[in-house]
Amino acid sequence: MKKLFVTLMIVAGFAMQALAQVDFTAVCETGQTLDYTILSENPPEVEIYHTEDYSGSLIIPASVSYNGTEYSVVSIGRGAFMGGPCTNFTGTLTIPNTVRSIGQQAFHGCTFTGPLVIPNSVTEIGSHAFMDCVNFTSLTLSESLSIIEEFTFGICTGFRGDLFIPESVYDVKYNAFYQCGFDGTLTLSPMMWYLQEGSFELCSNFTSVVIPEGVGYLDWNAMDFLVKPTELEIPSTMECMLDYAFCHLSRLTTMSVKATVPPYIEENTFQQVNRNIPVYIPQGTIENYRNAEYWCEFTNFIETEFVSLNECEPSAKIAVYPNPALNFVRIEGTTVEGLQVFNAAGQLVKTVQNTNEINISDLERGIYFVSIVTENREHFVRKIVKN
Repeated sequence: MKKLFVTLMIVAGFAMQALAQVDFTAVCETGQTLDYTILSENPPEVEIYHTEDYSGSLIIPASVSYNGTEYSVVSIGRGAFMGGPCTNFTGTLTIPNTVRSIGQQAFHGCTFTGPLVIPNSVTEIGSHAFMDCVNFTSLTLSESLSIIEEFTFGICTGFRGDLFIPESVYDVKYNAFYQCGFDGTLTLSPMMWYLQEGSFELCSNFTSVVIPEGVGYLDWNAMDFLVKPTELEIPSTMECMLDYAFCHLSRLTTMSVKATVPPYIEENTFQQVNRNIPVYIPQGTIENYRNAEYWCEFTNFIETEFVSLNECEPSAKIAVYPNPALNFVRIEGTTVEGLQVFNAAGQLVKTVQNTNEINISDLERGIYFVSIVTENREHFVRKIVKN
């Protein structure tokens, strides 16, 4: 079924591509003839449309001349390098720091080798853009990305080493890193308050994970891909970890939980974790943990003085009112760039951008969490009640 879905996506990609216009062609440094579509004359900017010349390494130019005008290459179009001939790419891929956008399926199935470096100029990458690029050996992500889409790096089995999610990223979609081969440390972004199920599906070779302050909600099965870590640290911002979030950590020898209020967990959140391992918790919280449902199954709590990063102090200026509310809530104390509303089950129910007011009239009564990203790229979470 999954193969059928991918095939339909490929066909759709080519159908969309057929609607585009090729304005001119030019030969790049590595010898390939690339087709270009003019996006703008002022400033002069172009998108790479396609090439049928697949071989060796590929250096995408930062600019290209046509009719006496120097155009910046700012976009790599949908499906630009996708197709059967892309298996002839046997060298490296270089993307210039003029590129802002990489389209859906742009490099789907390409066989480039060596590291994949996404320059910091890139603000968006379409779904399936690098899917099935099995020969890349490592990945460096742009620090300007906000979202990593579905299957963007799916089945990149050649990736090794660490994966660092930049602080600019606040959402990693379902199967974004499906079956990747990373075998080092996974470091999440502090902007990722919510981690959904399946973002790193079958990425079972990670040896450790860093969950920074700011992460607060792990969906059902969110980190069930983790098998090898022996240590785990839960940040003070963590509020909820649903069933099977860490279900396969049978090798865990120690755990630190920095939250003063025991995060909500379920029966199988730590399914295979030995309940006798040391669990380090903040000073003065041992009775809270001993009395909390499912935490009480752990037998070796050790109170300790964690180093405080004061991560939560700035959030005091952020207010959401009225709360409880019936139709609208308003964010005060900052300018909102984007926000997401999650229900109590961790499901995303609403997304809005560039507004400080949220219409919640269409939501059912209950408790919701609002994940707020400010214009200064700060991240806060607020709980609201819908009447």
